[in-house]
Amino acid sequence: MGDERRGRSELHAEGLVEVVVEIPRGGRNKFEQDDDGVIWFDRRVGGPAGFPGEYGYVVGIEAEDGDALDALVLCDEPTYPGVHMIARVLGAFVIRSGEETETKLLCVPDQDHHQDHLRGLTDLPTNALDELDAFFAAYRMLEPGKCEVVDHLDRDAAVREWLH
Repeated sequence: MGDERRGRSELHAEGLVEVVVEIPRGGRNKFEQDDDGVIWFDRRVGGPAGFPGEYGYVVGIEAEDGDALDALVLCDEPTYPGVHMIARVLGAFVIRSGEETETKLLCVPDQDHHQDHLRGLTDLPTNALDELDAFFAAYRMLEPGKCEVVDHLDRDAAVREWLH
C-alpha cells in the first residue's frame, strides 16, 4: 500500500491511474457504482466471451462521452466489482461504436510483479493484441451498430492524451 496515498497528478506523471473494477476478468455482468459507493447490477453484456481482464473506469478522468474513461486491466485472476487498484498504462484502444468514438486504456496492475516487464503495447505478443481487437469488436455484438477498433495508442501517446 502507499500508492493510493499519492495524489492523482503524481500517479499520472508516472503513467499510473486509479481504476475501479466494474466487471471482473471472465465476467459478463456489468456493474455500476453510484455516487454513494453502492454497487448495482446494470446489465449482462452480450456476446460469446467474458472480459479478458478487469474492466472498469479511471477515477478522475472524463472520456469523450462525458463518463469516466474506461480501462481494461490485464490480470491473471479476477477481483471483484468495486475494487480499486493502481494500474500502469500500456497504451489505449480507440473504438468506434456506431457514430461515437471512445477510448479504452489498456493497463496492468502496478503491484503485480509478474507483469513488471510490460511497459507498453509492444511488450505484448502480437496475438494478444489481435485477441483484444477481436474482443472489442465482438463484446457489443448484440447491441445496435457495429463496434470496431480503429487505432492503438502506444503508452506515450495514451499518457500524453489522457493523463496530462
